[in-house]
Amino acid sequence: MKCQTILKKLFTLLVVSSVGWSANFEKVAEKKLFNGETVKEFKFQNGLKVLLVSRHQAPVLTYQVWFDVGSLNEKMDQKLNRTGLAHLFEHMMFRGTKKYPDGKFDELTSRLGSDKQNATTYYYRTNYFESVPSYQLEKIMELESDRMANLILDGELLEKEKGAVVGEFRRAMDNPSRLAWDELMRLVFTESPFRFTVLGTEEEIKGFSLEDAQYFYKTFYAPNNCTIIVVGDVKDENLLSLVDKYYGSMKPQEIPKLPLKDEPLQTKERKWEGKHPQATSEILLMAYRIPPVTDPEIIPLSLISSHLSNGMESRLRKSLVDTGIAVGASAGISNRPDIFEISVSLSEKHSAEEAIRIIDREVALLHQSKISKTDFERALNQELLSVYGSIGNNNALANLFGEYLMVSGNYLRGLEVLEGYKKLDSGDLQKISKKYFKKENRSIVIVRPSRKGKVS
Repeated sequence: MKCQTILKKLFTLLVVSSVGWSANFEKVAEKKLFNGETVKEFKFQNGLKVLLVSRHQAPVLTYQVWFDVGSLNEKMDQKLNRTGLAHLFEHMMFRGTKKYPDGKFDELTSRLGSDKQNATTYYYRTNYFESVPSYQLEKIMELESDRMANLILDGELLEKEKGAVVGEFRRAMDNPSRLAWDELMRLVFTESPFRFTVLGTEEEIKGFSLEDAQYFYKTFYAPNNCTIIVVGDVKDENLLSLVDKYYGSMKPQEIPKLPLKDEPLQTKERKWEGKHPQATSEILLMAYRIPPVTDPEIIPLSLISSHLSNGMESRLRKSLVDTGIAVGASAGISNRPDIFEISVSLSEKHSAEEAIRIIDREVALLHQSKISKTDFERALNQELLSVYGSIGNNNALANLFGEYLMVSGNYLRGLEVLEGYKKLDSGDLQKISKKYFKKENRSIVIVRPSRKGKVS
């Protein structure tokens, strides 16, 4: 038995050594998570990054591909200087390659038992993801790598997809909450490209050429602009050998350095009001400018958001929802754009002005005195429960890593914020609320119902 164990260990070492010898990668880091699991980070010579958390409780895994490109990049890129192509391209990625023509990707992933398959585009990133039985890892990797390197880009397919995206844009404009968000971004940001919607405009979507699409694909869908995140039932040597097989020969590209334009300091409250025919009651959005997620002050600000809106005993729920003034109220941090947002959907016959008065009262309470020990512990426990309860899910943990990697360069930042909560007290929340929750640092958007057919 002892001899068999030694032989088994020797065989494992030989396999790992052969992978390391043949593959063009290095192990960058190996870090323990608070739940005892390990996240391993690898980097290939072509710049491709890989994050792996091995879990063998069930024969499943999530496979996610994150590209460090979104609407900010295309707006700041001198060759494009528009928005909408990043999102349009997310659609194009499902259109097919020479090996797997249009429609085949969805057909094949469905056969693999793929779950939660989708893609999203935001200001700063684009991601593609699916969960599959672990024995299907190689096939899903073949499909993802093929469309990353061999996507068919022709004028006919591009025009067809532009039509689909224009339809999506028009549906978005029929949503009063979407109108409110877009107006809030234009109000908060006067210089930064965050003021331009991720979807772009109908004119911009229709105006993208085949040459624009080819440039975007070659430049930003490069291995050195990509991170693969795998969480689930897979071993290091198997994953890395497959990544080398399917991605190792891809060539890196020169990624344009696009510095984000500084936003001037806000010195007075800003306000926008409008009407929407689809609104059945008033909508209120409020935003305070805050520092980026890398700043230590984001930690107490995050806990304040929980105090205000998480759980049945949260302040906004008790003062707005339980009283019947609103059907929903939330507060939270948005990273890139860096704002503390409060959102309220009013009940019929109640006004945004009522909600503003109540929010002002809650902010004043934060300024005037420390929250009680009971409220502090409740907010802390809500945050801990939310994260602890979700990261057991493969997809949720990969999303947590991917979002923080794209927004801050540090995939563990979300867990660092969580640990930072434990060093706070209620005095920290009071201090930070006084610093940022000021009227001169606030922007307000109100959307009210209007007669059918009119948007103002």
